[in-house]
Amino acid sequence: MGDDLDDELRRLFSDDRLDVHVTPDATDAVLRGADRRRRRRSAVTTAFAVVTLIGAGIGLTQLPSSTDRTAGDLLPTSLPTSSSTPPSPSVSTITQTTIVTVNPPTPNSNGNTPGTPGGTTGSSSTKPRTTTPPAPPPAEPGAVGKLALGMSEADALKTGSLVEPSSPADAEGRCVAYATTTVPDSNATIISPARGIVRLTLPSYAKTQRGVGAGSKVADVKTSYPTATQNGSELRVEMAATPKWTYVFETDGVTVTTVRMRLNANDCSMA
Repeated sequence: MGDDLDDELRRLFSDDRLDVHVTPDATDAVLRGADRRRRRRSAVTTAFAVVTLIGAGIGLTQLPSSTDRTAGDLLPTSLPTSSSTPPSPSVSTITQTTIVTVNPPTPNSNGNTPGTPGGTTGSSSTKPRTTTPPAPPPAEPGAVGKLALGMSEADALKTGSLVEPSSPADAEGRCVAYATTTVPDSNATIISPARGIVRLTLPSYAKTQRGVGAGSKVADVKTSYPTATQNGSELRVEMAATPKWTYVFETDGVTVTTVRMRLNANDCSMA
């Protein structure tokens, strides 16, 4: 069976009718066809390159125009919008924080800073200083019995508290002095023709509203009247009243001997 197949194949291959006969110009035709195909590929490649270059050229010619228009819109109208204008330099802002220490704590003698471990807090030195305001002037009426500072001589005589006759209270004879029914001293009350009574003397048994009188200690006066001021052998205490007047405590240096009321605005030398 295999030998028959081989014989049949040999017969067929040796048959001249199955040979392909090539014409004499077949080689030239094949070469011409190949040349045409190369020219077509070259033409297509060239056309594609030209189209690419034209497209790129169009893009390049349009790009500067678009850039110039955008820059011109952003620039102020007073500046040229030419594409040759250099771009504005970028500005960077740097914020710097500085920490300043005001009045830093001073190290103590041990080298430690107050308020830190090993140091003292110094709380006693930071306490606000308190000051005691001055005591306000005391307020008491400037009167003894029916007589009052500033009262005119006529009104004083009507009270029946003055002992007549009067005596001159100064060398000029302007002011007059009277004893009173409670104080036998002839200068117990002094009266100015312009100011009225400018001095009243308290009886020896009388006390001020704060319990000071003849026989009181100087220390008692200063305790009862913290605003008292020393003037020679006298202690003076200005009172808050109208008209303004002052207590005059005559002393012997230890105790009070006489208490008088004196009008601040007086024109009698002996008052």
